[in-house]
This record gives sequence, structure tokens and C-alpha cells, in this order.
Amino acid sequence: MAGLLAARVLRDHFDHVTIIERDKLPEGPEFRPGVPQARHAHALLAQGQQIMEDLFPGLKADFAEMGAPSMVWGKETAMRTAGGWVKRFDSGITTNVCSRVALEWHVRRRLLRHRNVTILEGQQVSHLLTDAAGTTIIGVEIETRRGTDSRPLYADLIVDASGRSSHMPQWLQALGYDAPEESIVNAHLGYATRWYEIPAGFECDWKVMTIGTQPDTGLLRGGGIFHVEGNRWLVIAAGTNKDYPPTEEAAFTEFIKSLPSLALYEAVQHAQPVSPIYGYRRTENLWHHYERLNMPERLVVIGDAYCGFNPIYGQGMTVAALDALALQSLLRERGTDDLTGFGRAAHQRLAKAVKNAWLMATGEDLRYPLTEGQSPSLLDRLTQKYMDWVLRALTDDETAALAFMQAMNLSRPPISLFHPRIAWRVLRESLRSKRDKNRNAPRQGFRPRAAPAVGH
Repeated sequence: MAGLLAARVLRDHFDHVTIIERDKLPEGPEFRPGVPQARHAHALLAQGQQIMEDLFPGLKADFAEMGAPSMVWGKETAMRTAGGWVKRFDSGITTNVCSRVALEWHVRRRLLRHRNVTILEGQQVSHLLTDAAGTTIIGVEIETRRGTDSRPLYADLIVDASGRSSHMPQWLQALGYDAPEESIVNAHLGYATRWYEIPAGFECDWKVMTIGTQPDTGLLRGGGIFHVEGNRWLVIAAGTNKDYPPTEEAAFTEFIKSLPSLALYEAVQHAQPVSPIYGYRRTENLWHHYERLNMPERLVVIGDAYCGFNPIYGQGMTVAALDALALQSLLRERGTDDLTGFGRAAHQRLAKAVKNAWLMATGEDLRYPLTEGQSPSLLDRLTQKYMDWVLRALTDDETAALAFMQAMNLSRPPISLFHPRIAWRVLRESLRSKRDKNRNAPRQGFRPRAAPAVGH
């Protein structure tokens, strides 16, 4: 997604844009090996959806065409945090819920309507090409996936959007440059996903239900259920600190039953599975600090290749959209006549684009006792305590809940939760007596069958 969105921005400023893609792309919205996480849940947050609609006008119509449900946050989201079930209300924040493969298919289809964009399928980059001085990247060497038919591909600007498996650090070292410094926060979270057909007659007041962990009580399991296109549920179970959910059917069901609430288990126990259970464990937060690195000219690294997040928070695609906006703003300011210093300036902007998502994801992951990479500071601890009060306030206070949802959707920075208007409401709620965490629980169940008519 980072590559597709970057290509959309670049095509406005360059004569031609070439995407190098390792996979042979499917002809429809289907799974492909290059996106192993595509079988799992993907949240398109409000900020990301708005950016994509701006880049691809009419994308909302594609959501309607594919049958991706439209969802109003608060009104149609049942969210249980460590503070309890969030109060239900109409937040005015609307997004669509769809599978990753469907979204990527529609974005790629719209991108290829631009005649100056080409995708080279079944190709991969083997190394970077430089000028004689070794200070400027002038292209890449590409080859088939089997390592045959190697040839150079020259370009004015190279953008690496190859994800967590990017070889950029090694390529730079091969040219005599340093690899970037890394920041890693790993809560050892793993999750398992299964797809279900929504059972006939089932009625509920939500389109997405999430059940969060409760680190303060040692309950480190959570899960979620998403109503996506095709009248299907995508069900995810997650566990932190290496308490990974199993992929064997009976054990997976028992894991869901062990969550802090039975609501998810009660929803799916009568649903018909339509897929195997897929596991995923590559969930560390990893920031390659290219913004601190002395790099060759005309090279930019974006998306997960630059900064990847724990996928459980659903930030990845929205941050990819923010990365594309950062490129767009820089290109509009500087143009393409002289790209000297462009890479350094781009990475400085990308650092700002990813900062809020990084603080939110790592701040949450630092709650868990076995998290590796860094230890929570005093400020982290104080922030976590305040966020505990925020989560408690969400059960009763719509203003606090709206601010929380805006921050979750990356529409506002997390610091907005500390605004005095929000803080006094949070502190007021923190002083109230304990409440039932099952208040505001979702309403769900099977539609009662009509009694047969009896006549004489």
C-alpha cells in the first residue's frame, strides 16, 4: 500500500513511474504471497481513508460496490478497553470495513488508469546503482525472482517501499555507507485469524467489536470481530508476551472463550468457518532512523521499510497514506528540477509523519512485562496512568470518548487527550467509584422465530 500511494503522488511530478513488484499480481482481489498479512484484519482509519479518497476520488464508491460496510465509530463499534465497554454514541467519524485484498485491488486498479504508471511484475531489486563518485543513486539492478535476466533500471528518484523485509540497510553497507540506527519495541504479540460466514438470523448493534487486554490485572489476551464484504466476519484473537493464540480449531475457540469478555465467543460460536486459522507473529515496532543517516542522494525509504508498527493497532495503512502526503508536500515545494538534498528532507518529514503513531503503539506495548527494546521511563509510567483514567472515562463521557476515537484514527495527535478540556473530564471520572465494566455491553443474538399461526 505504501508503494501504491507513493506512486500515485509521484506520477503528478515525474514523466513516468515504475513499480517493481516481486509477485505476479492476481487479476482480482485475491491473496498473494508478497503480502502474508493480507489474510488478517486491516483497519483503514478515518485519516487514512480521507487521504486515499483525496488521492483516488471515487474510492468510496468502490467500497459501496464491493459491499464493504460503512461504520460510524461509537455508534456501530463495540469496544471494550481495560476501563470497560466504551459508551455508545454517534461520533460523526465514518469509515468502511473491508479486507486488505479488496482495498489493495481497487487502489491498484485506479492507479493503473494513469498512463504514466507501470508495474513490472515478477521482478526484484538485487542492488543499487550509483554514479562514479558513489554519492548519488542513479538506478537499481533488477532481476527475475529466480535471479536470471538481470538488467539495470535507471531513474531520477528511487523510493523503497518494500516493507519490513527491505534490504536497504545491507545495500547501503555494500556501498560503504552505515546502516541506519534502529529503535525496537517488541511486546511479543501474536495473533490468529479466521473467516466466518455471518449466521442467518443473527442481529447485533455493531459492525466491529474489539476486546482489549487488561495489563493491570494480568489479562494479556484480546480479540476482535469485523463485518467485511461478502457477508463475512473476520475474527482475530491476540495474545502478548508470547501468549500466542493457537491455530488448532478447538484450542483457538477456547482462547477466544478466555478473553476478558465472552461477547466475541458468543457471537461466533454458531457461525460457520470459511477458512483455516492463520497465525502471525511478526509484530515488533521497528523504526529505521534514515532521518539521522548520511545517505546517497535521490533515495527515499517509506512505509514499513522506514517505520513499521505493531499491526494490532491498525495504523500501518494510514501511516503509509501520511508518508505519501509528506512526499507530495515536498515535491510541490521543491519540484523535480534539482533533487539534491531531497532524500534528507523527505526523511525529516517522514519522521514527523510517523511520530504520533509510534508514540501510541509503543506507549501501549511498553505496558507489558516482557516487552523488549526499551524500558518505560518515568514519563511513560505517568502517561500510562493517565491513559488508564482516560479508558475509565470512556465508559461515561462522550467528549472524552470522541477525543479518544479521533486520536485512534490519527485525525488528531495523542497530545490532544491532555488538553485541559479533556483532562478535567478524565480526572473527574477517575475520582468516581468503581463501576461495572460490562455496562454498555453490545446487544446481540438471534432473531426470534415467529410463532406458527394456529387456526380452527
